[in-house]
Amino acid sequence: MAQGKRQLAKIEGWGADLDPANRPAVPMEKPSEVLTPRGKVTVRQVPTVKIHKSIEHPDLTPVFGTSCPPSGLSGRLRDFAYRFSEGRMTHWLTLLLADRVNVVEGIVEDLRKGRVPNPIKERGWKSELTHASSARKRRGLLIAGVSFGAIGLAVILSRRLRENV
Repeated sequence: MAQGKRQLAKIEGWGADLDPANRPAVPMEKPSEVLTPRGKVTVRQVPTVKIHKSIEHPDLTPVFGTSCPPSGLSGRLRDFAYRFSEGRMTHWLTLLLADRVNVVEGIVEDLRKGRVPNPIKERGWKSELTHASSARKRRGLLIAGVSFGAIGLAVILSRRLRENV
């Protein structure tokens, strides 16, 4: 044990936190005058739409986004999610579900307005094919192959199960 401590003592900076005189930042450290994590907040943005706020925080942040207010089923799912603490899995999984539902709502809204979605262009797949590295392209093909294989396997298994029933 003593030999290990002697070896560690040879490492430059080892144990610097033991003696403040040896700490390299001590001369530069100055006491902070910041009273809150954000400093002194003099002006706050006023919400014009519904803003979700974590139950862990007493008030809204001084500045927040208002371009995408919650609406529809995804908005209701977000309302539900923000009833729970950020430390709970229910909070995050419900927010993930709300994001997926919002995607479907966006597609339905596009179709309702007479626009047909173009996933190849909107997701940037053409750019991905022309500019991505070969390793990234291989990974994408592997993921697509596994996905289609899993879907095919699910279809085959469901047909066999129906035939046996």
